[in-house]
Amino acid sequence: MLTVQQAVFTVESLIGKVQQQKQLIHQLIQENEHLRHENKQLRKENEQLKYRVQELEARTKKNSSNSHLPPSSDRFEKKRSSREPSGKKPGGQ
Repeated sequence: MLTVQQAVFTVESLIGKVQQQKQLIHQLIQENEHLRHENKQLRKENEQLKYRVQELEARTKKNSSNSHLPPSSDRFEKKRSSREPSGKKPGGQ
């Protein structure tokens, strides 16, 4: 059997533990709110970056053959000669 002193000690320790748990719950709620806010910001930034990537990809796909741009503006594609090699050595007149 518990004595009165042991019972009081047990109740006091339970009250202390409840208060600790309450503080921990409050901290976790604040951390959760902070993470939700950060997540929202990162999602917004991610959408902006996705849009920017789409714009840049569309810009790199344009060249003089599929837009109004002059041939001098073709930057990203290597020019391939339409000529086929003859098999002869270059140079030497």
